[in-house]
Amino acid sequence: MSRSPVQHVAIAAKGAAMGVADLVPGVSGGTIALVTGIYEELIASLARIGPERWGDFRRGGLIGLWRSINGSFLLALFSGLLLAIVTMAELMKWLLDNHRVVLWGFFFGLILASVPLVLLRLKTWHWRWLPWLLSGVAVGLGITLLGPGSTPDALWMIFLAGLIAVSAMVLPGISGSFLLLLMAQYETMVNAVVERDLLTISLFAIGAVIGALSIARLLAALFRRHHDRTIALLTGFMLGSLNALWPWQYGVSERGGLGAHFWPWQFEAVSGQAPQLLAVAGAFLAGLVVIGVFARVEMGRVGQGVKGSRG
Repeated sequence: MSRSPVQHVAIAAKGAAMGVADLVPGVSGGTIALVTGIYEELIASLARIGPERWGDFRRGGLIGLWRSINGSFLLALFSGLLLAIVTMAELMKWLLDNHRVVLWGFFFGLILASVPLVLLRLKTWHWRWLPWLLSGVAVGLGITLLGPGSTPDALWMIFLAGLIAVSAMVLPGISGSFLLLLMAQYETMVNAVVERDLLTISLFAIGAVIGALSIARLLAALFRRHHDRTIALLTGFMLGSLNALWPWQYGVSERGGLGAHFWPWQFEAVSGQAPQLLAVAGAFLAGLVVIGVFARVEMGRVGQGVKGSRG
């Protein structure tokens, strides 16, 4: 697909949004990709990377290989994603330490508003998709209810954490950062990024690449054969993950995973912290507005495509 430089900048910006989301436990970069309309292209492009591309290289050289894997799209997307992770890791860590309630309020609103937008990607509406949606909710919710565990302090664990977490990051609603928390590797990776620990980052990246390419092939096959069922399942993942983003949790840092959930009026008595109700409500509405803007842009793009096809 041929794109202008401005379009590639827009893709890099979407990649940056994915990177920021991946830094927050409970939020998936895959959700951002799905909402911004690049998810299926991302999966299809990743799924094309493999030894079978040798034929493309023999026929067209590096240019032929680059085009066959949609290289310009992947380069723009992952440049934005990696830049955001490197530059925003410290800020997101500070926000999680000092304004966690407000930050989760924003992402709760953002993901909740994303659900109808994602469901619009169904080619046909049918009650048969409901079991897939509910199954996704059950899986997403089940993952958020897992308790934290202990893992070995070894280099091979860093590789395995990258393999598992990034496989999850590709799935909307299943947070790779949250899985890193459950594997007791989240703080390790944030510190590695902040301190530029190249060995740890490299091992994680190798695992991440293998995991992402593997899950992409599976998802690409599902989209080809069961598009609407897959969309319904992924939407369920998003809905189930909202449990991890409930703003008024207590005991998060102590347990390493989810804290106990409370209503705002209970939160201060239990935690000794102000519920920041107005700030959370404002952040929640900001999340809704962001998705509203995405929806408007997406509708405009689709409308232009329809006009173009008629012309």
